[in-house]
Amino acid sequence: MLSAGYSLRMRNIVAIATTLLAWLTPWQDVHASALHLQRPPSASDPAWLKACSFRHPLCVHAGPAATPETILAALSDADRTWDTAVGPLALPPPDPSPVTQTYDVYLVEHAASDTVTVLDERDPLARFDRANAFTLIDARLTGCTRTQAVARGLLRAITYRVTPGIDPGSAEAQTGYFAHLIAPCASAESAARATFQAHPERAIADAWPEFDPVIGVEYARGASFFYDWMDDSFGQEPGSIVRALWALSPSITAGPATWQNEPDTFDVLRTSFKNALSSGGALDDLFLGFAAARAIPSSGDAGAGDLGFAVRADWQIDWPSKPRRLAPRDPTAPTGSAYVAIRHREVPSGARLRVEATWEEHARMRWMVVKLDRAGRELARIPVAASDRATEAQGSIVDLDGVDTLVVVGMNAGDFPAPFDPDDAVWEPHGWRLTLASE
Repeated sequence: MLSAGYSLRMRNIVAIATTLLAWLTPWQDVHASALHLQRPPSASDPAWLKACSFRHPLCVHAGPAATPETILAALSDADRTWDTAVGPLALPPPDPSPVTQTYDVYLVEHAASDTVTVLDERDPLARFDRANAFTLIDARLTGCTRTQAVARGLLRAITYRVTPGIDPGSAEAQTGYFAHLIAPCASAESAARATFQAHPERAIADAWPEFDPVIGVEYARGASFFYDWMDDSFGQEPGSIVRALWALSPSITAGPATWQNEPDTFDVLRTSFKNALSSGGALDDLFLGFAAARAIPSSGDAGAGDLGFAVRADWQIDWPSKPRRLAPRDPTAPTGSAYVAIRHREVPSGARLRVEATWEEHARMRWMVVKLDRAGRELARIPVAASDRATEAQGSIVDLDGVDTLVVVGMNAGDFPAPFDPDDAVWEPHGWRLTLASE
C-alpha cells in the first residue's frame, strides 16, 4: 500500500476498503487494444541501440535513426523521473518486465501519440490487480517536451502496478499532474490546458475516443487542472490527493481479458468527501467549486476569452436592461460546466440581477454566481439554491457595487439516481435555459 500523506480522514479508508469487492465492471485498456501496440523487436535487431541505468532497472531503446546523445538524454530524463517519483512523491517504482528484468522505454518514429504506455504482462500471483508495462515515445521530441513525455510514460507504468483498471481519461489527467510536478513544460501544458478549458461542457474524465485522438489525449491531459486544484485546496503536500486516489483504488479482477475499475477515482472521492464540505451533496460541492475556479483568471491560465476568462463561456453579454433568455451552445455532460458572463461595469448603483435557471428532468444541476472585480479577482461566490430533485433554481444577486463582471456557473452533477461513473457507456449531457433580468 502506498504512503498516502493526505488530509482526508483515515476513517474513509475503512469505508472504501469494504467496497473493493462490491463493484465488478469490466474495462479494457483502450490504448493498447485499439492500437494493437506491441513491444518493438529491439533485442533481435542489431540496428537498435540500448542504454540502461546504473541506478534503476530501466533501459531506453532506439532505432538506427536515433543518436547516442538522444538515447542518453532520454535515459537521464527517466532516471530523474524515477528518483523524484519514488523519492519525494513516495510512489512505488514501475514493475519490470519478467523477460527483460527492466522497465523499457522505446524511442520510435511516427508514434501515434507522443507517449503511449502499453500493458505488457499481468502479475498472476499478486493479491490485487497488478501488471508491468513498457512505453513508446516519439523519437522526434526534444527538450522539455521529451522530458515530460518520459515522465508521463513512467508514471503511467506505475499506475499499471497500483491501479491498472483506471479509466483512460483519469489516467492521463492524473499522470499529467504528476508529470507537471516532476518535469514542468510550459509549451506542452498550456496547449493541453487550453484544450480542456475550451470544452468545459465535457466530463472531467472524458478521453474523447470518438474524436481526433490527439485532441482527445490533449483534453484528458488538460484535465490535470482538476487534480492540481484539488491538491491546492485539500492536500497537505504536492501530489498527496492523487497518491491517495491510487492507494485507495486497487481492484481484483476475475478473468484474463479485463480489468475491474471499481472502486474508481470518483467512488473514492465520493466516499472521502462525504460530509466534508458545506452541504449534503459533498461531491457536488467539490465539482461546483472546481467549476467556479475554472472561470477565475490567473497568470497560469491559457485560452482566455474576451473578458479575460480562462474558460470558454457560452455567453458574454452586457447588463440585461431588458430580460434575456439564454440556452447553451452545447449540452453539459456530468461533471462538466457552463458559463454565462455579464458585464456589470457602468451600471447604476443599487442594481440587482435576477437569475432563473431551468434544466431537463432527471438531471442534477447546481448553480452559482461568481463576482469579479475589474482586475479579474474573485470578490464572492453566491450559490443559487434549489430544492432536491428540482429542475429549476432562482435567486437575486445584490451588493454589486465594485463588481465588474458576474459569472453564472452551472454544473451537471449527473443523473438521478445513478452517480457518475467514468466507465459508463454513455454520459448523458443535459440542456438548460437561463433567464437574466435587472431588478
